[in-house]
Amino acid sequence: MRSNWTKRGIVAALAASAILAGGFSYRSFRQNAAAQASPGSELLSALPWGAPTLVYVDLTAVRASSFYQHRPDKGPIALPNEEYAEFVRSTGFDFEKDLDRVVVASWPASGNELRKNIVIAEGRFDRAKIRSYAMREGKLDHQQGHEVFVFPAGARTGSNSLTFLDDQHIAMVDRPSIAPAFAGHSQDSAPDPARERAARLDGAAAFAVTRVPPLPDQFAQGGAQSAQLANLARSIQWVTLAARPEGDNLRILLEGECDSGSDALQLKSALELLRMFGRAGLETPKTRQSMDPAALAMLQSLLTSAEVTQAAERVRIRVELTPDIFKLGETRKPE
Repeated sequence: MRSNWTKRGIVAALAASAILAGGFSYRSFRQNAAAQASPGSELLSALPWGAPTLVYVDLTAVRASSFYQHRPDKGPIALPNEEYAEFVRSTGFDFEKDLDRVVVASWPASGNELRKNIVIAEGRFDRAKIRSYAMREGKLDHQQGHEVFVFPAGARTGSNSLTFLDDQHIAMVDRPSIAPAFAGHSQDSAPDPARERAARLDGAAAFAVTRVPPLPDQFAQGGAQSAQLANLARSIQWVTLAARPEGDNLRILLEGECDSGSDALQLKSALELLRMFGRAGLETPKTRQSMDPAALAMLQSLLTSAEVTQAAERVRIRVELTPDIFKLGETRKPE
């Protein structure tokens, strides 16, 4: 049981931070990029080239934001797991307080190749305590000139490896070898589409950029209309999700990049139609009676204020969340 915690603890403690981003026009981020250049560019440069999915979270920026400070529950955000608590006790590391930034590069499973994830994290680590804990749960190896801790994992990957790059940075791979983390790239490498898109998001506190995998042929089985929607979905090649605190609010961007401008225009029209149906649904007596008034008002405000735009092959949804969004998580009090 404990031997499996090294992955669930350290990996979860790092990767779960990516979940804290919540939700996320290139233009809006770029307006202040010079003044708010993201420290993530340095971390991203340490990742190997060619991943179709990149994730970045600046927990320092998230924790310092007024939006985060407005959350109703000011208690610590910890994983509800006793093994995680043991990891914290043994090492003194708590991802909420000690993890500053994290980047993830991910490759999907393909053929005989399993899914691969590489994580690089920056924070405050008690190297001696983590080494001691790791030695109890795994084994020590020496690879690429680094001291590497190899831990048992699930049957699919076999082992995970972790190494300190320095006192403030660690690298982790869901493989028994840390080598993929040091693959790097050369000047002759092919362009990296995900990294090029991520570079446009300097200033974001968190983002995820991913290439959309091909949809299966049986994705749509419902007549001509479903087939039309499936073809429209297949036209989306890239999805970007990004977030940046803005005063008391959180600015959210969701962008889909289509095959062509005509497909993007159709997608924008479909999203506007969905918004219209959503607003109509919130106006029904049944919905108004069953929902908390504050939550209903917030959803209505989001559907009304969401900005849907299209530029060439890109469709963007931009929303500005206020601290009132936290009311959506409140339990409706009985009358």
